[in-house]
Amino acid sequence: MYIRKRASELQGLGAYPPIGRLGRYQLLGRLAAGGMAEIYLAREPGPKSVHRHVVVKRILPHVAEDEIAVAMFVHEAKLCVQLQHPNICPVYEFGEDNGTYFLAMEWVRGVSLRALIQSASRGNDASLSVHVITQVFIELAGALHHAHTATDSEGVPLGIVHRDVTPENIIVGYNGVPKLIDFGVAKAKNQQHRTEKGVLKGKFAYMSPEQYQGASLDPRSDVFSLCICLHEALTGNALFERASEYETVAAIVLDPEIPSVRQTRQEVSQCLEDTLMAGLAKDRSARIGSADQLQKRLVATLENSGRIIRHAAVSEYLELRFPGQSKNLPTLDRRPVAFSRKHDEADSIQRMMAGVEIDDAENMLMRSQKRKPLRLILLLLLMLAGLACALSWVIHRARVPAQETVSELGPCSMRPSGILES
Repeated sequence: MYIRKRASELQGLGAYPPIGRLGRYQLLGRLAAGGMAEIYLAREPGPKSVHRHVVVKRILPHVAEDEIAVAMFVHEAKLCVQLQHPNICPVYEFGEDNGTYFLAMEWVRGVSLRALIQSASRGNDASLSVHVITQVFIELAGALHHAHTATDSEGVPLGIVHRDVTPENIIVGYNGVPKLIDFGVAKAKNQQHRTEKGVLKGKFAYMSPEQYQGASLDPRSDVFSLCICLHEALTGNALFERASEYETVAAIVLDPEIPSVRQTRQEVSQCLEDTLMAGLAKDRSARIGSADQLQKRLVATLENSGRIIRHAAVSEYLELRFPGQSKNLPTLDRRPVAFSRKHDEADSIQRMMAGVEIDDAENMLMRSQKRKPLRLILLLLLMLAGLACALSWVIHRARVPAQETVSELGPCSMRPSGILES
């Protein structure tokens, strides 16, 4: 009954009734789910039927009981709300609804770099465009540099390292703008929660050697990970992924050889090859020192080719790779939302209190309706009693003066006319 359906089956997103709510956001369906959190497409309603669609990331109910997991989620929120860059997915709000923490962020309509790489195995023109891919990574390097140099509201450097730069965390929008997403395992130098010794954060095949060695991390670690993604996008092959995790780690840390891109793609310039190898140096002291330096070198390779790639060109390229997909609405999991016990209890209390208020109002209305005829009768009796009292008083006042006059003049002094002579 709750199978995944395309939104077009319900005549567009506007026809979707919400399957749950978080704060002011109406949850329309799941886009993805992981071990700690799940992602929903949601609607943020406004006045006069004005609304926008956003993505809501909420921590899972069973994870919400884990203080460390909650601390990590809050840490992600603190970092994301301070990052403002056109190539970083913006976070609109960090909120809490009866014990459920969530992030509301931009809905980036596009395809992941993973999907783009996989598309290279289909069709006649299998390999991805070197120039388009170079332009995408120029912008991603800029996004990383912004994160690495970001400061708090008082100008203090945050010292952010993403630690999870992978093809899944890179989205190329249908409008041609690439976005870096998911700072869930990002590290800042001033964060209070520390990663436990021996615990790795990130995906094995995209980690830097120093991540495995337990060394302190700096922006060069993200440079290494981004260059792994670039190498894979150009060749179509995962650079370090092996049959087992052990072999993957060994390839990253111990294997000194990096396969040449030009052996697979002859159209790749020597300048781009040199840049890639410098970004993949196992010894970070020999590696490109910052994402900003990487961006400058990638810009130089594109300028040397005499090509200028605009967002419109990237958008057109995506349309060639994924014909008509930009017009499709997302596939959503419409199963009901499971909330934490605290959220459910609070919601039940609210509904119960609302029910009590309605019942009380109905009872008061019924009682008032039953008492209405009785009140009218009482009011009529009171009016009659008041009128009787008034008449009695008037009659009494009329008799008292006559009796006083008779007693003063005597009974034989009265005349038939009732008028006294002078």
